[in-house]
Amino acid sequence: MNRRVWNPPPIQTNAEGELRSVGFELEYAGLTLDESAGIVMQKVGGWLDKINPYHYKIRDTEYGTFTLVLDFQFLVESGLSRWLHQIGLEQALEQETVEAIERFIADLSEMVVPYEISTSPLPLDSIDVVETIKEALREHGAMGTKADPLYAFGFHINPEVARISVDEILKTLRAFFILYDYLVDWIKPDMTRRLTPYIDPFDTIYMRHLLQPSYQPTMPQLIDDYLHYNPTRNRALDMLPLFAWIDLDHVMAQMGDEKISARPTYHYRLPNSRVDESEWSIFEAWNSWVLVEKLAHDEKALQRLSMQYLEYLDTPFYFFQKDAWIEEVKRWVEKSC
Repeated sequence: MNRRVWNPPPIQTNAEGELRSVGFELEYAGLTLDESAGIVMQKVGGWLDKINPYHYKIRDTEYGTFTLVLDFQFLVESGLSRWLHQIGLEQALEQETVEAIERFIADLSEMVVPYEISTSPLPLDSIDVVETIKEALREHGAMGTKADPLYAFGFHINPEVARISVDEILKTLRAFFILYDYLVDWIKPDMTRRLTPYIDPFDTIYMRHLLQPSYQPTMPQLIDDYLHYNPTRNRALDMLPLFAWIDLDHVMAQMGDEKISARPTYHYRLPNSRVDESEWSIFEAWNSWVLVEKLAHDEKALQRLSMQYLEYLDTPFYFFQKDAWIEEVKRWVEKSC
């Protein structure tokens, strides 16, 4: 598989027969929001809407809206002002003082908190604009994951689900379990990112549960099992946005403290942000996701590898045999690509 060339997914249209869409979130450091907005607008046009000093939107481009933030929710949502209002002290501090405190928080945050550009859902035939923006950011000094040991920056992909059905979602989860070690070996997530909880792998108990051939859940059961074993957004493949789209009230009743954006997509969080590396293309990260979808729709291979993976997980000290499992997956990859 050529990692610098865009590979199409096995299903390119959604249930309505329209070209599927995909959103992207690129984290980086080294540029201010004003600099970043100028760079993006040079490439896609639009007009700048400054929600607050840490939250910008570029609207009315041919690719929809781009959101640029300092990825610290407290600042993005004007948290200090809201908190002062909630406790009845909004008049106790002058606005200039509030802004100064927020700037101080932002200055401290910039050492570890990334800036983030996120796109609207883009049709599959338009995602090369993200590569164009990545290159422009790189040329202007944006820094990615490897630039500093503290930079646990990611490049997140949000592909629209081809069909919102139990079968489609279950097959995709199973394929991701099977491919996980291979994907980690390919992408090599930065150690800082792996030490944080943001891209935690799935627990083996949950994987065994879903890989059993007898596991044929209804949609409510699939969602309930996910919430039981994964009551967090911090998974390399975060399913909460999709499950919230399917049944928002039920998911939020279980995950009320989490900030979840309901949308009909998977949330693939494993790839590093390598925005400052000329040899890296966003298509490499995209193609790693396409492998998941290819295996999900290769029925015979999925059944065979599911059983083999169960056997692998049941082997005492199975993690010592990880290299052998990766080689087994490579054989399928070489045949399928």
